[in-house]
Amino acid sequence: MIPENIVEFLHGSPLVSVGTRDEVLRPAHTWVSGILVDADRVRVTCFVQEEAEVRIRPHLEGNGRIALDASDPTHEAYQLKGRYLDRRPADGKDRAVQDLHRSKIIAQMLRCGYPEPVARVLVLGFRHLPAVAITFRVEEIYLQTPGPNAGTRLG
Repeated sequence: MIPENIVEFLHGSPLVSVGTRDEVLRPAHTWVSGILVDADRVRVTCFVQEEAEVRIRPHLEGNGRIALDASDPTHEAYQLKGRYLDRRPADGKDRAVQDLHRSKIIAQMLRCGYPEPVARVLVLGFRHLPAVAITFRVEEIYLQTPGPNAGTRLG
């Protein structure tokens, strides 16, 4: 089960990406434009731009392994590893989650001192639609915040 503080972090303003691998350990990676932790705090749904999802889908369908990395400008960071469950086209409710996530990232960048035009171009210029919702079951959680405990398994 994902601890509540990590759920809050994931629903905040982190930059998020997912990584997969094929059978000979060749990686694939793409950015995530929004994330939802299910009420059970075991399943996570992340939204990936449709064209980018094509790169990771064969890995998900082949071995089912996925790793999600989330970090914010304070350097707080976590990695969630798990098993792919399903995918579906993102819908209107998902779009609202993506829009909220993007607005939170812009706000975070402004708090960090980025000029507003730069923050908006960096975030809003990132192509995220159409999107695919990818759901996976979290099996492991790691602290990735730089420091002496980086790499510690939390769950």
